[in-house]
Amino acid sequence: MLKHIIFDCDGVLWEGTNDGYVKCYHQAAVEAGIDLDYALAQQRILANWGRSARHEIEGLIPDHPQRVAEVVNRYRRLVRSDLFLSTATLIPGVEQILQKLAQRYRLSAITGMNADNLRTLLERFRLRRYLQHALSTGDSDDPARQKHTGYHLRQLLEREALAPHEVLCVGDAPVDVHMAEQLGAPIVVVLTGHLDRPQASQFNVRAVLASVAELPDWIERAWHTDEESTSRAIEEPRA
Repeated sequence: MLKHIIFDCDGVLWEGTNDGYVKCYHQAAVEAGIDLDYALAQQRILANWGRSARHEIEGLIPDHPQRVAEVVNRYRRLVRSDLFLSTATLIPGVEQILQKLAQRYRLSAITGMNADNLRTLLERFRLRRYLQHALSTGDSDDPARQKHTGYHLRQLLEREALAPHEVLCVGDAPVDVHMAEQLGAPIVVVLTGHLDRPQASQFNVRAVLASVAELPDWIERAWHTDEESTSRAIEEPRA
């Protein structure tokens, strides 16, 4: 039985911020005096997507390890500024979708966004009231607590006394799929973020949806149909 839906935020609830991160990482490196092609920066950032700023920047400037701390400090300033925050746009219909889903399920968010920006954008878009938990995975440099390890998802399951099959994760990037896989939780991928349909279809996901706008109907059609079929099979065993 589905009890809890867990959303990523960037590329799922709002859009534009995936590009905003790249702008801030690149600008931080440039301000530190590092000559870095924007396209190369984007490629390196995506290779470590969903990890802490320090991990991202270590991968962004591998030839300048002595400059990592400086670039991290510049990035943390920039990502909390309008250079980043102005890129966020709520995906159409998200508030209504969360309101509808919250009538039947508990909802939470697990995101690589830092806690300050997460709080700011949830308040700006008036979404915090629908979420039981809003967890940031981006504020720790501990390799065991990065998003892809499932550390925060495991914490949420324990806090809510849930089994993996009682939750549904919703993400837009490979890191979201890896997080769900660590706990054996089902996941749906939406196409408003990193992945296109052919890329998303390569992963072991329950569904690939155009956006979260399709989620309520998909749950009703796919999830509850499966549950009803299982229930009937139990109630009506073969003679």
